[in-house]
Amino acid sequence: MRLKLFIFDLDGTLIDSYLDIGMCVNSVLRDLGKDEVCPEDIKKLIGGGARKLIEKLFPDNEVEIALKLFRKYYRENPVVYTRSYEGIKEVLTYLKAEGNYLAVVTNKMEDLSVEILRRLNLSQYFDIIVGGDTFPEKKPSPLPVRKVLDSLNVDNEHAIMIGDTDADVRAGKDAGVWTALATWGYVRLDGVKPDFILSKPADIINLTEKV
Repeated sequence: MRLKLFIFDLDGTLIDSYLDIGMCVNSVLRDLGKDEVCPEDIKKLIGGGARKLIEKLFPDNEVEIALKLFRKYYRENPVVYTRSYEGIKEVLTYLKAEGNYLAVVTNKMEDLSVEILRRLNLSQYFDIIVGGDTFPEKKPSPLPVRKVLDSLNVDNEHAIMIGDTDADVRAGKDAGVWTALATWGYVRLDGVKPDFILSKPADIINLTEKV
């Protein structure tokens, strides 16, 4: 059996973005008269989309205004410190040269994800980019993964979901595709076991020999 489709999470898998996210969160905290937080603490909260992040940091009565401010700041400064992880571009180049489909399934909003990938010169690698607002459901729902399979006409046994959190692994497993954990990211697992553990981006290439 041969893999034909590699589906990637974005934050913590393709890109290291926590410093920019933390910078924008701290701008909101300052605006609302609160103490700033360490960006390293923000890293632990990334993965569920902007609303989930804000809900963890602000009381219920401030979530909507904080979310609005965060999105404003982040759209203004999405790529200040954000970079792709070392080796990612080389892996994507190799996978495309081998004739594979590549996709992104992230819980970040679609237009923002496209813009970040464009600025990092990564967007050209992907056949489809799915955000948290592209479909009615987002990860850990398997719906976005299934939609990608349908769009590219790839059977689930020929696809793999690569990400750094349990939401990625659960979405992949429930969609019936192979799963791999990117341990270089903002790793959070909650009782779910991926098919493969990856220690560095270059390990992705070796997956073609294991499936």
